[in-house]
Amino acid sequence: MIKRTTISAITAMFLLLSCEQVSDTPSEETPPDNGDPPSDTPVDDEPAPEPDDDDFLHDGEGRIFSYVPVGDLLPSSGPGHEDTTIYRPDITFPLEDAAFLNSQVYRYGGSQGTVNGMSGGQCHETNYDYPWQDTFCESRSRDQIMCPAGGHEGVDIRPGSCIPETDAIHWAVAAEDGRIIAPSSSQYTVKLQTSDGTLYRYMHLKMDALSVADGETVAKGQRIGMVSNDFFNGSGERVPTTYHLHFEMYQNYSPDEDTDPIFDQVNPYMTLVNAYERKLRGTE
Repeated sequence: MIKRTTISAITAMFLLLSCEQVSDTPSEETPPDNGDPPSDTPVDDEPAPEPDDDDFLHDGEGRIFSYVPVGDLLPSSGPGHEDTTIYRPDITFPLEDAAFLNSQVYRYGGSQGTVNGMSGGQCHETNYDYPWQDTFCESRSRDQIMCPAGGHEGVDIRPGSCIPETDAIHWAVAAEDGRIIAPSSSQYTVKLQTSDGTLYRYMHLKMDALSVADGETVAKGQRIGMVSNDFFNGSGERVPTTYHLHFEMYQNYSPDEDTDPIFDQVNPYMTLVNAYERKLRGTE
């Protein structure tokens, strides 16, 4: 709103007499008073309206969904991989309820949590809140074509609550229609392959209580198994991890038109962001 200054009667009379003595017409220095401010007078802009709470997406607990940009990992946790591609725009999010994408290694409860001042157990409340954060190409001693120095081949997804604390059951579901491949040949991995070849890997489910079997055809959204902490080292010894779903996506990928595509892990982060937003909108 433009503020106008009130001129006293005495000042107004003085200005009128001065003008009559000099000229009957306004000078160039004194523009006519037509009630509007001079064109070069700054006008205060109306303040931008505060965003309404309804402008944001909320999960079932009323929390506002947000996420850190793809490739932006925690400090000292790895180079990341800035891939904004939504590889599969119509998948179902692979967990039934709320979920939190963040590091299992460099946050509370992880072996490297102290690097970022996050000492404590995996049930720390900040592990179960937004924003999401990418973990693809997080530092690992594994080769990965997308990660020049090697790194994490998928993203880690915490379920809606910390299982050791709540004893809750959180279900992983089929991202697409497909066929279950050989869970009996792995101690901690279930594979789902679609008719066009896309492959998803689900890791750390409760392997002795799966809802699917080798070769079974499953429908999009069908339960596969319960989120757990099953993991084994190279010697076959059980070494439980944190309770989460490690999720990988294999696609034909080529960095440019002149390079033949290869079938390998791609960063599913933005595909999952898209799927989760559709889930919260009720449009998946």
